[in-house]
Amino acid sequence: MIVNRKRKPPPAESRHPAPPAVRRAERDHDTTQTLVEEIYEQILLRIIRGEFSGGQKLKSTLLAKELRVSRTPIVQALQRLAADGIVALEPNKRAVVQPGAENWLVGIHQLRELLEPPAVALAAQQIPADELDRLRQLADAAPRRKGSDWAEAVRCFDFALHLAIADHTGNLPLREAIRKCWSYKRLSYSAVAESTRSLQTAYEQHLAILDAIAARDSATASAAMLYHLRSAAAMRPERRIV
Repeated sequence: MIVNRKRKPPPAESRHPAPPAVRRAERDHDTTQTLVEEIYEQILLRIIRGEFSGGQKLKSTLLAKELRVSRTPIVQALQRLAADGIVALEPNKRAVVQPGAENWLVGIHQLRELLEPPAVALAAQQIPADELDRLRQLADAAPRRKGSDWAEAVRCFDFALHLAIADHTGNLPLREAIRKCWSYKRLSYSAVAESTRSLQTAYEQHLAILDAIAARDSATASAAMLYHLRSAAAMRPERRIV
């Protein structure tokens, strides 16, 4: 793949990159950020922002020119967007934004409300003690931090807890479905800067979930997870970003 390395700065709405701790948490779970993924996320974010509306055709040549890359990663990103149902590929291979795609992140969050409460109920009975110790260490690290370091630690705990739950359901399809949903959380972090209040609220809710898991209390863990997800939806910083 030949890529022109002279690239434009990211648009204003994507200048809140996921903190290093989140990147480390993702690497711990075998995720990588490639150029194709960056382009995928930039296009999706523009759809969510309403810059690309439902029914609009996305021309790879124009996108390549705008982003100052070759057509190859653009085409690959559009193919991934099509595989996920965000765009449709016409017979001539031109991508068209699906109607309603601007609500993608909201829909993903609604899907999480269906998947994660029963998932944590399963994980509460199966997650090993050493994994609980690791999560507790991440939780305990946050109060000792200040400023941006505190926010980074809170987000790291956030990622680690939800992904650990997915990994210990004992249900492989459920695990993969939750992981797929969580692949979009980085986009939410990149799109907007969360307030200290919302981060603190989420941190306290995550502690309640962890306490219920540690007590092997599936019912309480499930209820705490559902409350957390509904609270996050109610506190979202922008209408289409959760």
